[in-house]
Amino acid sequence: AETKQYNPATGFPEHNGPLSGMVVVIPESEVAEFNKPVGAERHLNRVARAEAGAVLAIKLVFIGVQADWENHVDVNYDLSITAPDGRTYGDEYRSLSGVKGKVASAEGVFDNRNKVVLMQFEPSDLPGIYAIKAVLHDRVAGRDLVLQTQVELLAKQPDIPGINMPDATAPVAETGTAPGGTMAPIPDAQPKAKPAPKGKKKYRRRRR
Repeated sequence: AETKQYNPATGFPEHNGPLSGMVVVIPESEVAEFNKPVGAERHLNRVARAEAGAVLAIKLVFIGVQADWENHVDVNYDLSITAPDGRTYGDEYRSLSGVKGKVASAEGVFDNRNKVVLMQFEPSDLPGIYAIKAVLHDRVAGRDLVLQTQVELLAKQPDIPGINMPDATAPVAETGTAPGGTMAPIPDAQPKAKPAPKGKKKYRRRRR
């Protein structure tokens, strides 16, 4: 993982007029950082390389949203991932909810907490660079913004013959099949859903 500091006052890497944002891949455990109160600093580790089995969250962060005359905002997004061989990885998602409804102020930082996509690589997935593309749609302003990033799936290390002598005092871990290949939108601050088969969608509504 790598870290970098961003100042929303100067905008994020991608721009289309006042709309500015970025897409980041972070460990699932850090999604809770977005539940902090407005104005609090968020410390996120951007994942650039991952091993099969790691659960990653795809977060969109953006500013410059336009509100209507009643101070309602409406931003959704599309998301797709391209595998190293050029094929689409999993499903392409359309019109996932980013932020919608009446807000106190359209100024400030928003994120896609309504629908966060979690992904988990399978051991059988092709190692290499996976390109992630999201397109934000500010429906009030009629403005779109393309956001892109990538994550590298590391190749599985070959098993080296040797003598395995586990610590007799350590508990023995249960073995099983990894539930990889998951891409499913879920709301923030919710228990993780049972993984769906690769290429299937699984939604859960955010608690009010």
